[in-house]
Amino acid sequence: MTLKTSITTGGKGHLLALLAGAIFPLGLAPVGFWPLIPASMALLLILLEGQTPRRAFLRAFLYGMGFHGVGVSWVYVSIHFYGSAPVWLAALGTLLFCAFLSVLLFALPFWAYRRLQMDRYALLTFPALWVLMEWTKTWLLSGFPWLWAGYGFIDSPIAGLAPVAGALGLSLVAAVSAVLLRQILKQESPRRLPAAGALLIIWVSCWLLQNTPWTQPDLAQSRQVALIQGNIPQEQKWDPKYRNKIISTYVDATRENWDADLILWPEAAYPVFYHQALRTITDLDIAASEKSVAIISGVPRWEPQENGEQHYYNAVFVIGDGEGIYNKQKLVPFGEYVPLEDVLRGLLPFFNLPMSSFTKGAAEQPPLIAKGLSFSAYICYEIVYPELVRQQARDKDFLLTISNDAWFGRSWGPIQHFQMARMRALETGKYLLRGTNTGITAIIDHRGRVQSRIPSFQAGVLKGVIYGTAGVTPFVQFGQWPVLGLCLLLLIAGIALSSRPIQEPEVRPLYHRSTVSRK
Repeated sequence: MTLKTSITTGGKGHLLALLAGAIFPLGLAPVGFWPLIPASMALLLILLEGQTPRRAFLRAFLYGMGFHGVGVSWVYVSIHFYGSAPVWLAALGTLLFCAFLSVLLFALPFWAYRRLQMDRYALLTFPALWVLMEWTKTWLLSGFPWLWAGYGFIDSPIAGLAPVAGALGLSLVAAVSAVLLRQILKQESPRRLPAAGALLIIWVSCWLLQNTPWTQPDLAQSRQVALIQGNIPQEQKWDPKYRNKIISTYVDATRENWDADLILWPEAAYPVFYHQALRTITDLDIAASEKSVAIISGVPRWEPQENGEQHYYNAVFVIGDGEGIYNKQKLVPFGEYVPLEDVLRGLLPFFNLPMSSFTKGAAEQPPLIAKGLSFSAYICYEIVYPELVRQQARDKDFLLTISNDAWFGRSWGPIQHFQMARMRALETGKYLLRGTNTGITAIIDHRGRVQSRIPSFQAGVLKGVIYGTAGVTPFVQFGQWPVLGLCLLLLIAGIALSSRPIQEPEVRPLYHRSTVSRK
């Protein structure tokens, strides 16, 4: 009895779809067992085979529920523990969030997949559909580009593809591998051997790319750095009683590390607006300038407009031996701004989080300079947008991201966030500094490897060396557009081929009647 006829039919198949989706995130951080990613995809392919469009919709929806239920369960932590929502409401909100994403990103696409019979040419259509679905996450409803398949392969043998084709290129390889794996698993299929050969060729080719030095550290551009992790509990962060203590935590650690060239504080390290901390900032600016040290920090900013409007920005700025201010462009819905604010504000405590009325920063902003090196800054989850990072990183010496992942507690959220930040360093071939409040604070090299880090929920100062780099990766030159263009062509070709009528094999009679003459 085959797998298809034993456990993939009826209710068992629906349950298996939920399980298949649930194992996908285990291929990402923190578990990181990447073979589960193509295995999960291959199982989805099996479960969709021969199903009606309606049943494919249901199974894809259940797959998505398992996928998001395990992968983004940390949303519950933010809503309940820091949004002050009761348990039932936080659970309901998380469930609805997962259901919405599952319908939009899985159920509808794979309903069309079966409705148009795209599975007839799955090697063309499935990888293209999957990658385009992931790309959709970068812009749909302001964007939530989480749980991409490609991130799971940052420590795998095919990681060398990332500087060429980015995380989406790795996702494409994962999806193609899933289709080939499905062919290999088919019993008595004449395509098993060619599929195994194709799979081997693809993986070996990607593995060989690891030896290509697209960029190299410039030893003449080395800088000593000190990254301060204050480990301030989120419940104290915006409490006026703790303001002086919080600021003193960072100021004292800074004064103990004047031997560094560059000192980094995390996102919103100042628990007040820039103008409210101006005296402290001025004193530090003078001291850092005297010692030829650059201090980079996150801070909320207030900026009145000529028309009388008040703009608030989540920003990062440089003082001492450096200059520049950057205002965050990609704002977190409900965390930094409230959609339909006039309707939702005040309904629930979750819609009244501290600092949830920020203004989006301009797309074009002056470069930031620290100790003679230029860098591009990304605040919180801006680092998970590959195209944003690529565009700003083009002519910069290194990358920098600051965050406050205390909102996600001890969930998987901060660890997934850290994995995605590492991918940006690998794609661009540049060193990355990551400064956070509660972790993970780290120094990451131009190959996405962690040079050193501070454990989560531990105060400390991370010291090390970063370098500017010489050279440029193909991804920085061309971005993810070649991969997206290829996937679009594959999808169009697959749909066109699938629309052709199925040719029924000609049936020949086993014998012919002969005419017998009778006398």
